[in-house]
Order: sequence, then structure tokens, then C-alpha cells
Amino acid sequence: MPVQDPDENLLVQRIVRQQGLVIQDAARDALKNFTSPPVGSPAMRDRQWAEQTQDAELVQGGYTSAAQSVATLLHTMEEYRLAILALLAAGEMLPHPIMSCVRAIHDAALRICSLTDPTISPQERLARSAADFLAKVQGGIPVLHTLEGVMDDGREDLQRVEESRTGAISLFRRIGLEVQVKESTGQAQNVRCEGKVANVDVKSTDLSQKYTPLVHFAWGLNSGATHSNIWLTHGLSGPWAQILVSMVFPLLDISDALVTNLLGYAGLPSTEIRKATHFRRIMLMRRTGVPGPYADFSAYTDDQRVQ
Repeated sequence: MPVQDPDENLLVQRIVRQQGLVIQDAARDALKNFTSPPVGSPAMRDRQWAEQTQDAELVQGGYTSAAQSVATLLHTMEEYRLAILALLAAGEMLPHPIMSCVRAIHDAALRICSLTDPTISPQERLARSAADFLAKVQGGIPVLHTLEGVMDDGREDLQRVEESRTGAISLFRRIGLEVQVKESTGQAQNVRCEGKVANVDVKSTDLSQKYTPLVHFAWGLNSGATHSNIWLTHGLSGPWAQILVSMVFPLLDISDALVTNLLGYAGLPSTEIRKATHFRRIMLMRRTGVPGPYADFSAYTDDQRVQ
């Protein structure tokens, strides 16, 4: 008897599981290389440049902080991946939460791409790393302002975080970075290192256009789901199987961008991973009835938009 093809839900679950395992292995290898980068890798290039600066330990600490952010973002992505699997296994049509989870994964992957982009200089990476650190320090301040007077220790928490922000800004300025601060709030706005500027508040839309141009449309659609926009709810139509595949399909391009930058920075190859991802991409296209012929891996990667 011929083997029956799995239905779209089971197929999507299988691909999400497989892709998750691939990302976990890639992340493990990359993070290991962050601490002991191979010769010739962008990570080693950063370390060598840091060693030539007057505050080598502090500069290297900036890169280490960015690596910690990458590890945290990878963990967060995994949580959302598991949430997608749980939603798929629920036996109900739940497009909005699935799309919101895909958007969260997209957002985290874009920030990882920005921090690990193997094509940027050590100076630009330091600016991005410092901006990322400041975002972690001051990101909760607006929320703490709303809690001031509501919680007993709200004022103390706010003061502690504001002092940490001031200390971080002073530290970065001490090692030669320029930090622009908004006078009315004290919030850091951007960091400059030898002419390279990084915004503290990352503009994910710009990052999506840069790192995932072929599925940038998904950023807007999934943002609509996250914000419960009625235009999206009214616009969802068609067979559920087709909607299901289209929701998860962008994860494959997001995966390509992630491994290209993450592994590229660590001095590791990503070609075989992206080949396997492209096989899954074609499989989904065939199941949704997209007419061929389909671009092979070489043709797909030759598109300058996916470099």
C-alpha cells in the first residue's frame, strides 16, 4: 500500500520540530565558538581589535554582553517555537496566536542578525553591543514609572535602574564611545563608535527589510495579529490548510537569516543547514499547490536579497 502523505497540520508540526532542532545545534556550536573563536572568523577579528584598544577588557566585555543577549534571544525563540507546536496540536484553528508567535521569533532573530552580522566592522559591532546593553538596562524604566506609587518598592526599583543606566553611559563614554542622551528623560538614544552609529531602540521593520527581505511581508501581517487589528481578522480567508502553511512558511527564511549571520560570525559554515531548509521550503510549496518549477538551492541563494 502507498504511504499516505501527512495532513498539513502534521507536516507543519514536523517541519517546525525539525527546524527547531537544527537551530538548537547551530546555536550550541556558535556560542561555543564565541568564547574560543577560530582564526579568521569575524569573532576573532573583533577580539583582536579589542586587544589593541586602551580598555581591552571593557571592550571585550561589550562583545560578551552581546553574546549573552544572543543566548537569551535564542532561548526566547525556543519558547515561542514550543508555543507554536502546542497551538498546532490543540486541534483548533488559532491563526492569531500562531502568527503572533511567528512574529516574536522573527523579532528575536532579527536582533540576533544585527548583533552577529559577520559583514560589519568591530567598531560597528561595539556600537551595536553597547546600544543593546543600554536597551537592556533602561528598557524597563517607562514601566517602572507607571508602577511608582503603586508598588511599595516601586520608587526604589526605579532609582536603582536609573543609576545603572547612568553608570553604563559613563562607562561607555570612558572607553571612547559617544552616547547621545535625551535631556528630558535621561534615556540613551544611540551609541557612536568611530563614526558607526547604533540606535538603542532597534527598528525591527528596518532590520526585517535588511535581513529577511523575501518574507518582509510577514512582519506586517504578523504585527497585525499581535495588535489584534480587525483588518487582518476580516482579511483571513481560504482553506485552513493553506492559511496554516502560509503562517509558518516565513520561519524558513527567518531560519536562513539566523544561521547565516550567527554561524558566519562564529566562523562556521551554514550551507548544509540552508540546503535542508530549502528542501522543507519546496515541500511546503508543493503541498499548498504552488505551481512549479521551483528554484533549486543555488538559484535561490543567488538572489541578492537573501545574501
